[in-house]
Amino acid sequence: MGEKEISRRDFVRAGAGVVAGAALGGAAAAQAAPAVDTSKILNYNPKMGYRRFGKTGVMISEVSLGGHWKNRDGGRYWSSFPNDNPPPDVQMNRNEVWAKSAELGINYYDITTAGEAAIYGRCAKQTGIKLHIGYSDHILCMRNPANRTVDKLMREIDEGLKRLLVDQMFLWRPQADMGGNHTDAEIEAVIACYEKAKQQGKVEYLGMSTHNRTWVAHVLDKYGKHFHGFVFMLGVHDVPGVPSEKGNLFDVVKREDIGTVGLKPFHGNSYFSAAIREARKEGREPDLNRVAVLGLTKILEAFPHLTATIPGMTTPDEVENNVKASYDRANKLSEAERREVQRLADASLQNLPWDYAWIREQAAV
Repeated sequence: MGEKEISRRDFVRAGAGVVAGAALGGAAAAQAAPAVDTSKILNYNPKMGYRRFGKTGVMISEVSLGGHWKNRDGGRYWSSFPNDNPPPDVQMNRNEVWAKSAELGINYYDITTAGEAAIYGRCAKQTGIKLHIGYSDHILCMRNPANRTVDKLMREIDEGLKRLLVDQMFLWRPQADMGGNHTDAEIEAVIACYEKAKQQGKVEYLGMSTHNRTWVAHVLDKYGKHFHGFVFMLGVHDVPGVPSEKGNLFDVVKREDIGTVGLKPFHGNSYFSAAIREARKEGREPDLNRVAVLGLTKILEAFPHLTATIPGMTTPDEVENNVKASYDRANKLSEAERREVQRLADASLQNLPWDYAWIREQAAV
């Protein structure tokens, strides 16, 4: 798919999209957005929408790059490489996706494994192209009780910097337990580690990742002044007002001016599996490119205070397709399209693979 197809529907003035994105992200959403200096936006593309990453003031592409991608066997991600050395063909694939992402205006990527840190560090080095980093390591992170000290958390940062081939990362967002389940003392250890790393020039901003949005609201209620971003599951199934208005996560996010990144927009691949099943039942070929764009568009429309959604993308074609959710944002979903997305999303939750069954539980939180 080329540039002509991406821009098949004319879009409004280039600068208007950026200013609109600024108005949607952060605590000042209800106020008139100030003019945005697009020269300061990394990988700026006038067709892409950008949203303010909370109190950092950094403008992030509303469609960004998730760290996972399909491996040769169709698996959902590469967790590691021998000696942190990716095979040449795998590195070439990531370099192509990396370069295409930056060309189309994507400026943030979010990673959670040693393999992703190693390969994307080489992407930046080999292509000379930069994206803002959101980093954690699923082995070294605080999900393991043994890693819940300042020294062990600092090891996660140091190992990440080594693999990423950088001196400083944009966002350290340690992976908490999927359900939260951390004591306040453990959160305070994260904050203490960040302050130490920040002083040493290793980390610019502090975030955290979990799949329990109620717990996110608790952490930000008590420690919001220390955090700049949160990464949590937000997918095609979600609708505004869930969780309930009492303690609603986005109320806290707006109050504390926190950047937000939505994980698992497609429930892994289950959303696409639902689309394939429906198409086969009706005797037609599934249009997965179309349903991907509809799903991402639904998320961006429904959650204006979400900074970015981060689909995993395996090929440059997938990048070209998925950015349409932002490029074509002047054209809102029809009611029929919203119902289609919700129907597929509901079917997706009912047919999750065993290793993603937790999505069903967290989707209701």
